[in-house]
Amino acid sequence: MQPNEGATSMKDCIKQPNEGAASMDVEKVVSEVKRISFASKPNFQPLKAHEISDGQAQFQKVSVPPHRHTPLKKAWMEIYTPIYEQMKIDVCMNLKARKVELKTRSDTPDIINLQKCADFVHALMLGFDAINAAALLRMDELYV
Repeated sequence: MQPNEGATSMKDCIKQPNEGAASMDVEKVVSEVKRISFASKPNFQPLKAHEISDGQAQFQKVSVPPHRHTPLKKAWMEIYTPIYEQMKIDVCMNLKARKVELKTRSDTPDIINLQKCADFVHALMLGFDAINAAALLRMDELYV
């Protein structure tokens, strides 16, 4: 076997610059981007408190110790106003059982409001002022 047998010479491999351009056809491929449209994400409105419990009102009761009964009576309007008007929860004082009863209404925006109001009244029973305890109604994830 000869050392260069079967091999082509370098001259055969090298093409002239004009030679390749004329012989090669350049095709332009236009790529089309296809956008896949998925079904739009549903936009559900949050359920109201009465819708969660099948139209039934939910209750919470907070016990009033004997030594906090008089301060509760004195500050009743400071307690009643934010609970009823802002949180849309019915509130009443059961004098016989010595409990503050909280109940959701049909226009209560969120069920969490019931627990916030129960925490608010419980903070008052622990001795907090109504103004300071009102922070429980305004802020989420704040507990006594």
